[in-house]
Amino acid sequence: MDEDKGDIRMKVDFKDIAKDLLYYTGISRSLLWILRISGCSMWLIFTYHRVSGDSRNNGYLSIPDYLFEQHVRFIKHNFKAVSMLDGLETLQQGNSKDIYATINLDDGYMDNYLYAYPILKKYHVPATVFLATDFIGKRHIFWWDRVFRVVSSRRVNSIEFHMDSKKMRFSLDGMQKRFFVTNRINSFLKTKSEKEREIFIEDLEKSYPPVQDTVPAVMLGWDEIKKMMDGYISFGAHTKTHRDLRTLDDEEVLEELRGSKKEIEKRLGTEIAGFSYPFGVFDERVKALAEKAGFKYARTTVQGFNHSGTDRFLLINITVGGPDVKLSFLVSRISARLLKIGWILLYRTGKKR
Repeated sequence: MDEDKGDIRMKVDFKDIAKDLLYYTGISRSLLWILRISGCSMWLIFTYHRVSGDSRNNGYLSIPDYLFEQHVRFIKHNFKAVSMLDGLETLQQGNSKDIYATINLDDGYMDNYLYAYPILKKYHVPATVFLATDFIGKRHIFWWDRVFRVVSSRRVNSIEFHMDSKKMRFSLDGMQKRFFVTNRINSFLKTKSEKEREIFIEDLEKSYPPVQDTVPAVMLGWDEIKKMMDGYISFGAHTKTHRDLRTLDDEEVLEELRGSKKEIEKRLGTEIAGFSYPFGVFDERVKALAEKAGFKYARTTVQGFNHSGTDRFLLINITVGGPDVKLSFLVSRISARLLKIGWILLYRTGKKR
């Protein structure tokens, strides 16, 4: 049995301290300044899911609205904020020396309209919302939210479950640890069939009944979507039902892709150019089908920065949500990747010499 003995908590705390040190010592800001004057063109895509009006941030993959505003202000002041299509065009031209940034919101939760949209409009920052069209205008419980409801319950202090034949046990001391365990379970469940996933979650809910029933999330309706189309917000497709496309045959994949694309186009009267892979996962077959379905680009959840050599159907991002949403953490994540890029560039320069 894999048992947590606090080592994960220590690693998490150490990483938190390191992130804060990078930010508050000014190292992060210095790295951003060096990047800006280096003439190295990059495109950063920041992917969010939910924005909460609750400062306690008690939702999975969520960020409180006051922190989201800090992020938006940081992006606006440190990068050239652009739409997805403008970022893609700049990437393909490859002759710009600016650092570009784009905000994405996946799934289409109603809180995108209630909390994210007013902030984006206030700062004149464009964003793209990727919609799972079968859920538009409905109340829906995604399976990953059900897992988080169990793990985040205050009356559950530890949890045991099986990952295939392996028995796992974790203590749940603190919300950050609960997010970690939720991510661990959800990463495991992404690899399972829908039937296997449902059996696992039902067993989890029976073993650790939530204090309250999981409240279905309210998803964006077409009225809200149309109101957001004022020059700052654009929309992309995220399939019809948010399924792992790798598990479907070609015909099913194309139905998910084309069905969502056509529905949004019909409702909004505009071409839908972009696609976001559900769960960020893909393979060469799914990538080829996304292009066949008529999209101009597709975004993954692979972490990193886009550059002139990035495949437009394999755009990478910086995923934001959960416990690590402080501005200092976001800036430090960017800085850490900049350090890595800097060492690579130095190494390549040295080899050329």
